[in-house]
Amino acid sequence: MKKLWLIIGCVLTFIAILLGLYFIEESYTEVIIHGGIKYNATIYEEFIDPGFDLYHNNEIIAKSEYTYETENDVNVNKLGKYKVIYDIKYHLRHFYIERTVNVVDNLEPVITPNMEKLERDYCTRKDKKELTYTAIDNYDGDVTSNVLKEEIDDNMVLTVTDNSGNKGTLNIPIDYGEKPANYIKLTGGDTVYVLLNKTYKEQGAGYFDGCGEKLDDEIKIEGSVNTSKTGTYEITYSVADGTKKVRKVIVSRESQSIVVGNGNGKILYFTFDDGPSSYTTKILNTLDKYGIKATFFVTNQFPSYVHLIKDEYERGHAVAVHTYTHDYKIYKSVDAYVSDFNKMNNLIEKYTGSRSRMFRFPGGSSNTVSRSYSKGVVKKIANKMTNDGYVYFDWDVSSGDAAGASRSKIYSNVINGVKSCKKCVILMHDIKSTTANELDNILSALTKAGYRFGTLSTSGPIVHHTIAN
Repeated sequence: MKKLWLIIGCVLTFIAILLGLYFIEESYTEVIIHGGIKYNATIYEEFIDPGFDLYHNNEIIAKSEYTYETENDVNVNKLGKYKVIYDIKYHLRHFYIERTVNVVDNLEPVITPNMEKLERDYCTRKDKKELTYTAIDNYDGDVTSNVLKEEIDDNMVLTVTDNSGNKGTLNIPIDYGEKPANYIKLTGGDTVYVLLNKTYKEQGAGYFDGCGEKLDDEIKIEGSVNTSKTGTYEITYSVADGTKKVRKVIVSRESQSIVVGNGNGKILYFTFDDGPSSYTTKILNTLDKYGIKATFFVTNQFPSYVHLIKDEYERGHAVAVHTYTHDYKIYKSVDAYVSDFNKMNNLIEKYTGSRSRMFRFPGGSSNTVSRSYSKGVVKKIANKMTNDGYVYFDWDVSSGDAAGASRSKIYSNVINGVKSCKKCVILMHDIKSTTANELDNILSALTKAGYRFGTLSTSGPIVHHTIAN
C-alpha cells in the first residue's frame, strides 16, 4: 500500500509540474502580428505577408523553437476581404491567429505633364506652350478627362480623384520671366535707301516699354546723311535711360527695295515672270487695290504688250530682266545668253529710263534643260554676270501656275508656302489667267494676316537655288 501511495504521489507531482508549465506559458507567451490583425493590401501589387513573431517574457523566441502553418487566399487582382491564418505550436501551446487582408485601391492617380514649369509671355500673360498632361490610376486606368485645373498663387494646380476617392495633385509653377527692356522703334525701318543727290527725310522714332506701350521720354537724334555721296550713314536715336537704336541710311545710285504694309509681319516679295501680256494690266490693278508693290521679270514674248513695262515702272514696281526671247537656245553659250539679256535690258531702259541690274534665269538657276545645249553653261553665266555687277534671283515659294495649277491650288500653294518660307520670294506668272483671276483672293488673305510686301533689290533679300548645270 505504501508503494502505491508513492506512485500516486509521483504522478500527482508530475501533473502539477505540467500544469505549472502550462500556466507559465499561458501567462508569458504571446504572438505579435506585424501590420495588425486587419491589413490593407494594394490592388494589383504583390502581397507580401508581413508575418508574426512569438515572444516569451517579452523576449523574441527563435523560429527554430516553434512550428507553424499558414493558410493564405489573398487575391490581389480583385478588390475584397481575404484571410491569412497562422497555426502556431510552441511547447504545449497552440496559437490559432486569423488576419483579415483587405485588398483595396489606395494609390492616388499619377499626373504627368509635358513641362516642369509653365512659361508665359510677360506682356500678354499667355502661355508660350500649351500645357498638356496625362493622369493614370493604378485601378481605374486613364483618368485624364477628370483632371481639374486651377491657378493658385502663380501655380497651375492639377487635381484628379479616382473612383476609390484617392486624390492626386500636381503643382506646376508659372514663370512669367522678366519684363522685356524698353526699346526704340524707328519709323520707316532700320535701314532706308536714298538715291544719290536726292533728299533724305528723317522719319523719326518712338520709345516704348517692353510690352509695346508708348512712352513720352524725349528721343535725341544724332547723325547726318550726305546724299551727294554714295555710302552708308548712321543716325543714332537715344533716350536718357541709355536705350539706343541706330538707323542705317544707304545712299545709292540704284533704286532699292520698297516695303509696304502695316505691322511687323514677315515681308513677302511677289514676282511675276514672262510678261507683259494681256493679263498684266489686271494684275497691276489688283496690286494697286492693296497698295502692294511687286517685281516683274519681263520678256519680249508678246511685243504688243511690251509697252506695259513703262506702266509697271510708273506704278512703283521693280522691273528686271528675264529674257528677250524666252527661248532656251540662249543657253548654247555665255555669249548667246548675254546677247539676249542685253536686248531685253535695252527695252527696259527704253521704257523706264535706266537699265536693271537684276535678272532671273529662264527656268531658274537650277534648271537642267540647259544641259542639252551646253554643259556647265549656267554656272559660267552666273559667274560672269555676278562679276559684271548683276544679281540673279530665284524663289522659295512657287505658286505652281506655270505647271497649270488651278486657281484653288495656286491659292493654297502661296498661302501655305509663305508660312514656312525664309526669304519669301514668290514665283508667279503674269501670262496666266488663273493667276490674274486669283491674285485678289490671295492678297486679301495675306494682308488680313498681317504680312508686309516688298520689291526685290540688289541689296536683298536674294534667293539662289543650287545650280544644276
